[in-house]
Amino acid sequence: MPLTLSSQDWDELWNADLSKRETTEQPDRFEVAQTWTGSLEQGCCRSLTLRDLWLTIEESQLKQDIIFQSEPASWGPASSFFVAGTMKSCHQGFTAENIESPGGHYLECLQSAQEIDYFPSGEQIVRIRFGLSPAALSQFGETTHLPGELQPLANGNPASSFYRQGQTTADMQAILHQILHCPYQGPIKQMYLEGKVWELAALQFAQFTEQDEQDGSPRLKPDDIERLHHAKRILMEQFEQPPALMALARQVGLNDFKLKQGFRQVFGTTVFGYVRECRLQKARFLLTDGNLSVQQVAHAVGYAQSSYFARAFRRKFGVNPKTYQLGG
Repeated sequence: MPLTLSSQDWDELWNADLSKRETTEQPDRFEVAQTWTGSLEQGCCRSLTLRDLWLTIEESQLKQDIIFQSEPASWGPASSFFVAGTMKSCHQGFTAENIESPGGHYLECLQSAQEIDYFPSGEQIVRIRFGLSPAALSQFGETTHLPGELQPLANGNPASSFYRQGQTTADMQAILHQILHCPYQGPIKQMYLEGKVWELAALQFAQFTEQDEQDGSPRLKPDDIERLHHAKRILMEQFEQPPALMALARQVGLNDFKLKQGFRQVFGTTVFGYVRECRLQKARFLLTDGNLSVQQVAHAVGYAQSSYFARAFRRKFGVNPKTYQLGG
């Protein structure tokens, strides 16, 4: 079975492997390289601080399957492009399981939210990540020509949690190759990488805005996004018996179309998918607690029939509820 680690567990293991870790400043002052070989993982990471943005190039390989459960945190927005390797992620409370692999790119932001990552053993993962500073986004001013998830930040409003996937195009692949094989050093390297990250961000953002237009997704105003977060809070509190879609839309002051499309646009999942995620995460906690039978857990989280619950739990976690409860 995979080894499940909390943030504290990971930090303790990381500190135990301190003697096997090496950090070096590169000749370019804006870049720091780190390599490590530990009991669970080996890898390297180059971190580059550029003007109005940051860039990391990460390579890692796990020695056994690991499920990493972070503490609730706030960070982002950040973009990820996988060059090699596959992993899975779940943002508790607003996405189901996501497969992240080459050919895909991801835009995400967490605000007081928990991320759960599954890293398979023996697979070399190469990932390029970057993020634009709030100042960089705010320079666009009032605009509707960015992905809906980024418009609040561009308009000077607080960030919200979201996760979105896209497909890596040939033009994006070419830029990723150029970032990995930058031929320059010093200030010219900094200028070159800044330009490539901005170019990559432009292609990613353009793909998402084009998708919004093709899907007929509504343009979301900051007030709409706040109403969607209100809807999410209602569902989180009432997932055992959630309100009907029309009732929920009326409660938060949106029409049902904008609620359905906007919920997927902001949170990366459907209203029903979010309810199911809340139910299954609560069920996993109750099963671990061990005070209730599987049937009682099913009813406690809102499933009228335990067979439906067992099927959904198995699809989500890859194991039957009873087997999970017994630690199998």
